[in-house]
Amino acid sequence: MPVVFEYSFTVNPQYRLFTIFDPTCDEGENVVAARRALGHGFFAWGPNAVVARAIDTGTASVVVEVWDDLPGTPGGAPDEIAVAGLALPGGRFSSIQALERAVHVGVELPTGAGTYGARIAAYNRGVSGGFAPEDAGPFPGRFEAYRLQLWKISDQPSWPDDDEDA
Repeated sequence: MPVVFEYSFTVNPQYRLFTIFDPTCDEGENVVAARRALGHGFFAWGPNAVVARAIDTGTASVVVEVWDDLPGTPGGAPDEIAVAGLALPGGRFSSIQALERAVHVGVELPTGAGTYGARIAAYNRGVSGGFAPEDAGPFPGRFEAYRLQLWKISDQPSWPDDDEDA
């Protein structure tokens, strides 16, 4: 079960939040759905998006991985992990809080459109002094870092609420 795709970028969370979503879908609807579920947690899910709550107002590193099957447990010692599903009908992901312009437009997933299992892990939250020590697991020397692991479940993009509406 190897990683078939990996993409790294940096986000500047707005109001300590950032989203990773399908840019072909209405981001506003996704964020509203996810924020309703966010509460005081680190992560929340919309049909086509995940919202993450950063602890710092600075930048954070994000790695998106696509696996050919259900991945093993993320490396290092994550501070928090959440698992859900994402419908990605456009076959790509985006983040408007990304510093890299290519991520605003959307990064193509090699596995295309569909429904994905998704696991996001947060690392180095609340590290004193702004930099993680060299032995901080998969993201040494960086303050906050996030890893989003995706694995395709179906070629059809769906969300649990879609079945109820049918």
